Amino acid sequence: MNNLAIINPSSNDKEHYKSSKKIYAQTKGYSFYIEDDNWILDKNKTVYLTQLKSALKDEVLESVLKVLAFYASNSSPAHTANVASYFLHMIKATGASEVTDTMLINYRAYLTTSKEYYLGTVRGFLRKWYELGYYGVDEDVVRLLDSWRIKGNRKGDAVKRQDPREGPLSDIELQAFNEGSVTAFEKSLITLDEFTIALVTSNTGRRPIQISHLRIMDILCGTNKRGDPFYILNVPRAKHGEGFRVQFKHFAVTQDLWAILSAQSKNAISLVEESLGINLNENDYQQVPLFPDYARIAKVDSLFEFRALLASDKLHIAADKITDTLQFIVGVSGIKSERIDDDLPINARRFRYTTGTRAAREGFGELVIAELLDHKDTQTAGVYIKNIPEHVKRLDEAVGFHLAPYAQAFAGVLVDSERDAERGHDLSSRIRTEEGSNIGTCGEHGFCGANVPIPCYTCIHFQPWLDGPHKEVYQDLLDERERIKDITGDIEVAAILDRSIVAVADVIMRCEKRHAELKEQRGVDHA
Repeated sequence: MNNLAIINPSSNDKEHYKSSKKIYAQTKGYSFYIEDDNWILDKNKTVYLTQLKSALKDEVLESVLKVLAFYASNSSPAHTANVASYFLHMIKATGASEVTDTMLINYRAYLTTSKEYYLGTVRGFLRKWYELGYYGVDEDVVRLLDSWRIKGNRKGDAVKRQDPREGPLSDIELQAFNEGSVTAFEKSLITLDEFTIALVTSNTGRRPIQISHLRIMDILCGTNKRGDPFYILNVPRAKHGEGFRVQFKHFAVTQDLWAILSAQSKNAISLVEESLGINLNENDYQQVPLFPDYARIAKVDSLFEFRALLASDKLHIAADKITDTLQFIVGVSGIKSERIDDDLPINARRFRYTTGTRAAREGFGELVIAELLDHKDTQTAGVYIKNIPEHVKRLDEAVGFHLAPYAQAFAGVLVDSERDAERGHDLSSRIRTEEGSNIGTCGEHGFCGANVPIPCYTCIHFQPWLDGPHKEVYQDLLDERERIKDITGDIEVAAILDRSIVAVADVIMRCEKRHAELKEQRGVDHA
């Protein structure tokens, strides 16, 4: 236990204080002195000790620091930070300065049922404290803790409730987020880094820390025995105590997502090389973070330092940057939820819930869902199986018009006529129905391979005409949805048209409003 030896420096003996032995965190590249007020354990987790130091008796504090230091050296940063946080919560809630059986009884009475799992985490910490033999936790305390049956954290509560703010996204919300991200990137409202973060999170359901730990070398492409290409993201594992980029799990991605990841790879390498002022060789650029912390890289003075820092997560963005980015995109794009008539509440966890929910809906079992979400067991995966939401409800004419104002699926601009549209003079820009009727103009000058007109109504370049046959398009889409459902027997497949249906309903409602405005204007002119 020399590594955990305590030196209690006097206020005028700072040199002696700094001579105490460093303690190395589990994550490579991070160390601290046990007397420090803040222990930085990795890019994402710091243990703050000031409040504990002011609340505990000196000899109790000494033991607490030793036990926490043991956790810091042997457990994940996240677990260590949680232990410290819950222990501090107990001290603050009870006003205690030491650990006694009375204090524990009071703390259990203080906790609500939903927070009782806090005590479960503290129990593990106190058991380890007793096991290590430090002062402050006696056998009576451990015996009391062992006699209690403590409820664990409720698994998947937001999934069970299908919570519109914290649970899985609806199909329309998921599509709205993906389309909103594309639109924001096309309008240069977000960077390539942010666009890639958005799509890799929504398409994979990986945890923020896993996405933040990705590197260029993790984007893979190969061919199978038949010569067909396949695309893989080699995702670092997390949450199971594996350490920084120690274990990986392959995740298959689409060619489109792989192309975006590849573009971000080139972008990251270019910006890192520009910051360092050198051209990296292949071995070095393969190690470049996919999402670099550019501010930290700007402080790197040499290639030697750059290579040394690659042993840690210091050149990667922090995990909380992932959710910050998702929320920024929702805000800048104005992405709405049709369920709450407000901006879409978003975080990376909701995409994990969505991935699990959609898999359960498609009939996959607990083992497959646990594998898909990279869970160590099927305990949480069972939540998705037991709480499969009802099949998507029939989307009839009334429902489509009801959802239209909230979903805001239509992204283009309504024009009074073809001559009012951008590129209205270009006959090749006309958008037609399958029957050949003109419904609007495409304002995009580049090539579009979309199967018009269905995708057009959710495209920012589409300019529907005021007198276009939009009601006929709407009814055709409803009929097509029913036809697909009858053929496949799966309403989930048919539901892929729902956002387009809602967008067309939005256009119809805008046309009615515009007609009313024009009628009113004509009335004023005649008067």
